[in-house]
Amino acid sequence: MDTEKKKKILIVEDDGKFTRVLSKQLEKNNYEVSHVGKISDFLEIIIKVKFDLVLLDLGLPDSSGLETYEKASKMVSDIPIVVLTGLDDEAVAVGAVKKGAQDYLVKGEVDNRTLLRSLDYAIERSRLLSRLKKLQELVLQSERIKVLVETAGAAAHEINQPLTSIFGMLEILKRDLDKDTSAQQKLDFILGSANKIKDIIKKMGSVKQYVTKPYLKGVDIVNFEESAGK
Repeated sequence: MDTEKKKKILIVEDDGKFTRVLSKQLEKNNYEVSHVGKISDFLEIIIKVKFDLVLLDLGLPDSSGLETYEKASKMVSDIPIVVLTGLDDEAVAVGAVKKGAQDYLVKGEVDNRTLLRSLDYAIERSRLLSRLKKLQELVLQSERIKVLVETAGAAAHEINQPLTSIFGMLEILKRDLDKDTSAQQKLDFILGSANKIKDIIKKMGSVKQYVTKPYLKGVDIVNFEESAGK
């Protein structure tokens, strides 16, 4: 029977005694615990290690209050944060939750069951939100493809009709000017350009997916070659 994968938690707390007690509780319940005591140390370790959860004390030697949460959340927007606070700072912790923290725990008022439930729920909520975000992105992509296919198909149909007339008139002009070499060369150039337009329209009418390419700085346009598929 496979054992459940341990959840990796980073405790950001400067109280060594409190951290040791907390770590023992968590390690008995399938958590792999890492610990730092300053926000500056947090900023260093978080870019090296992928954690499932951060347990963050709002009162640290080099940062305090809501500012602590704001610094941490900027670095780990995709990792759930549960904040730790004292009785006197509960209002600040509530402020952190309003800004995106998953939950807050008041030191001295948390039993083992409440602690584990809060942390486990925070991880699960974060995973559900991540899945929801991916689903929303897929829906948006699907809508983009639908709009692109409909627009490209309609444009191809509308442009193709006058283009067919242009080809017909060019062929008539070529017959009428068969002895004028200079005019023939100009008509051949026009026909070549018209054929390129015809090829683009054909691809527009065959669009199956949404693929873009760089156009100008900061601007992308639809890549009809790739969007039409193979």
